[in-house]
Amino acid sequence: METAAIQTNGLLEHLGSFAFVVTMTALSGASAGCSHQLYSPPTRMANLESARTAAPGETVVGVHAGGYSAVFDPAVVVGNVGVRRGIAPGKEVDADVTWGHLVQDDYSGMNRDVLAGRVGAKLGNQKGWAATYGGIGGGFAPEVGGFSALDVGGVISYPNCYVVPSLNATAFGSVPIAAKQVDFRNDAGEYIASSRAVWTYGFGLAGGIDIPLDRERCRQNLTPPRIQLGLGFNDFIRSDGTKRIESMTNSPSSPHTGGQFATVGLALGVEVPF
Repeated sequence: METAAIQTNGLLEHLGSFAFVVTMTALSGASAGCSHQLYSPPTRMANLESARTAAPGETVVGVHAGGYSAVFDPAVVVGNVGVRRGIAPGKEVDADVTWGHLVQDDYSGMNRDVLAGRVGAKLGNQKGWAATYGGIGGGFAPEVGGFSALDVGGVISYPNCYVVPSLNATAFGSVPIAAKQVDFRNDAGEYIASSRAVWTYGFGLAGGIDIPLDRERCRQNLTPPRIQLGLGFNDFIRSDGTKRIESMTNSPSSPHTGGQFATVGLALGVEVPF
């Protein structure tokens, strides 16, 4: 165990410094570009799940981070810091702390951060190539208000001790708590539009690979230190559908329509057992 930690120490220093700049997960509206619509977010968005579960009595700590772009809408940097604990063969419980940030120059006075927490569980089949997972949690965005979210999903992967490909799908629902009405104003202080977060649902699709760093540990059916890389797509849908919003200015970007926010991007992470 000590050897495994030493082997990944240098990797953790590099990935850890990157991850804590972009760390943790979720999007909650600071703004949504042309749509000027706010969304209640999930508690996790940088999803790099494979079907492997932590071995009984094993604790695995992971750091994940990602960047996602959207057409005509703000980009998002996300990630998470989490811990997983094996409680029985094929069964684990987990907890995540999350953060996300919208990357946009417009509306410079707005806070674009969101903080969230999540607890969950994962159940894997006996041969370790399929699993289901779910979680519940909540968070807070200073500009927009609080939220509570639930997610469920499934993953398939090809277990081996060299390169493990995986494919997962997740669905979520998120309910705002004490949502704030947010006015969008330009740098001159002119009113552009106004919105409030509403109940939001959506889904995510992701594909990736795990690269085990300790094959001997892997062959013992224990979680090896590993690097994770993935490509993900996330779709957020407001429960009130698409709306037409007339601007109070002569801005060339108005009138606006909204109701859906989709992102695609890359994520990476590292996990180390203890």
